[in-house]
Amino acid sequence: MKGRNVGRATAWLVLLAIPAASGQEGKKSERIIRVSSEGWGDAGAADIAQVLTSAAETLGERFPGKVLPSIEVSRSTKDPITLFERGPKGELRVKLNVEGRHWAQFAFQFAHELGHIHSGFAEYPNPNLWFEETICETASLYVLGRMAETWKTRPPFPNWKEYAESLRKYRETRLEKCKLPEKTSFAEWFKGKEPSLRSDPRQRELNLLMASFVVPLFEEAPEHWEAIGALNAVHGDRTRTFATYLRDWSRSTVEGHRGFIRKIADRFGVSLEP
Repeated sequence: MKGRNVGRATAWLVLLAIPAASGQEGKKSERIIRVSSEGWGDAGAADIAQVLTSAAETLGERFPGKVLPSIEVSRSTKDPITLFERGPKGELRVKLNVEGRHWAQFAFQFAHELGHIHSGFAEYPNPNLWFEETICETASLYVLGRMAETWKTRPPFPNWKEYAESLRKYRETRLEKCKLPEKTSFAEWFKGKEPSLRSDPRQRELNLLMASFVVPLFEEAPEHWEAIGALNAVHGDRTRTFATYLRDWSRSTVEGHRGFIRKIADRFGVSLEP
């Protein structure tokens, strides 16, 4: 299967047009993504932008009324990343490491970076950063699952329906790697891994395994994605425990999400009682 041949021009694309903030009904706010024209092999910038749009809309619909700044996407030869430093016009800068028309990989990486963006990523001493990384891997799995369904009937282009299956397979291949040791519960496994995660939060295999246990909660109740917007509302220090981190998160979000956060805590075997 081949994507559309759109040449090498840089592509600007409206991600989503939604009503502006409350009290400004009738007005529209645009979310815009710019994809660099270079570095993607035979994948065209406009086609990439369509894939990223689909990923952004899939996760963005869970954040009603939230308008993101423009996002500039360029090629990385290292790990994907969202830079703390913004562009000259306040745009967010995301770097992805994909070459060729691997749409599932584009969606997976971009959804992860959108997880950081929606969770209010910030640079501060955070020994629980591994949890944000896990939430971002959860976003990747969630977005791929939803895109695999929507692209069956509503792909960006009619001839892209066949890609729905590749999105599903990419997700399933990732999940197949998520195996716990025999006769070990997830909470027990996490207890043994937590010290390592606190010192090195970006252990992708571990982040993905944890995400595989978190994503069912979000798939059962996707309205609670909005809660991650408060994940970094409180900036602690290097001594903050995971339990305190979750309690800070719970207190920082609206009451309707607190039961959901408790479910996440229960899954990790963590008590939110002070």
